[in-house]
Amino acid sequence: MTKILHIANDYAGSTVYMNLVGKLDNLGVEQVIYTPLREEELIDNNSITFTHIKSKFIYSVILNWHIDRVLYPYKLYKILKDIQRKVDFNQIDCIHAHTWYSDGGVAYFLAKKYNIPFIVTVRNTDLNLFQKKLVYLRPFGRKVLEKSKSIVLISASYKSRLLSERSLKKSLVQIKGKLRILPNGVDKYWVKNAGKFSGFKKKEHEINLIYVGRLTAGKNIPLLQEAVIELNKRMKGHRIRLAIVGGGGADSDKVLDNARLHPDFFTFHGKIQDKEKLANLYRAADIFTMPSSHETFGLVYVEAMLQGLPILYTANEGVDGFYSDMIGEKVQQLTVEEVTTKLIKMISNLASYELPVEEIKRNHDWAEIAKKYLLVYKSHI
Repeated sequence: MTKILHIANDYAGSTVYMNLVGKLDNLGVEQVIYTPLREEELIDNNSITFTHIKSKFIYSVILNWHIDRVLYPYKLYKILKDIQRKVDFNQIDCIHAHTWYSDGGVAYFLAKKYNIPFIVTVRNTDLNLFQKKLVYLRPFGRKVLEKSKSIVLISASYKSRLLSERSLKKSLVQIKGKLRILPNGVDKYWVKNAGKFSGFKKKEHEINLIYVGRLTAGKNIPLLQEAVIELNKRMKGHRIRLAIVGGGGADSDKVLDNARLHPDFFTFHGKIQDKEKLANLYRAADIFTMPSSHETFGLVYVEAMLQGLPILYTANEGVDGFYSDMIGEKVQQLTVEEVTTKLIKMISNLASYELPVEEIKRNHDWAEIAKKYLLVYKSHI
């Protein structure tokens, strides 16, 4: 019986972990999911009912919004002290740290003390915050990767980024041999209801764009809106609209103000939980647009492609490198001019894009992804 300890700081905040844990449970894996929290309200978020009687969740409210966000060593110390009180490490075969720094740092010390192998996943925050900005942590980050048995990359583009990190130069050969690219899966609804791209869905000169997600600064939706306004100026004879689905985030007011000022160009739908309604919006669109500054993978790209939409995405982020360039256009620089130019290219050549729907379905089925993770776990036990 394989016994896995998951250390996941953001388990309560993302369904990604829940989907993986659920599929591993179906495979008979005994699991302990440890997640440190800042708020009691998050207790039991994304919990599931296990079929394995010994599997359990440990939601531990031990973090705060101030010191822990600044003092990484202090946060690490608190988690280490707490997790050792609540987990029996004699019953653990392998540890999965779901982030390189926040979770991997804990796993590093546990592995040394209890001689338990661990794997680590590298995500957006690891590369774009910890590794990029917290320079003093880089030597420790290198030690975490050296000690880990496997390094999981959610995005294919992160492989070249990780291997180009100067702080990892001494360990490059060792690290390179541990890399495993395992993308996130999507909800089974999108796999079961996958469509195929069939060119323009409406009138030849009516183009519908769609964005789905939160309205955070990193998604660059105000910039996208400026590009849509510019598109309508440049592409005379075309009517180009952007449907915005989602809410919450620092850019909410800007996005809503733009939508009110330009009702002919933007339709704001807010958050949509009903997958059928969201699927209908995807199917009514011609292009999916999300020029994010940073994106670990971006499951909405996959949802959109499975509904037949070519995508506008950002170079070296998200799905970049996982599929051929024929899935859409990648933005190299996050400027209004660059986004406008790429969208003009997409609109002018819409029927030329190729979406490998069957391959996408296989790659992002959580049941298949869980099997791959289980093979990784077992290879180190």
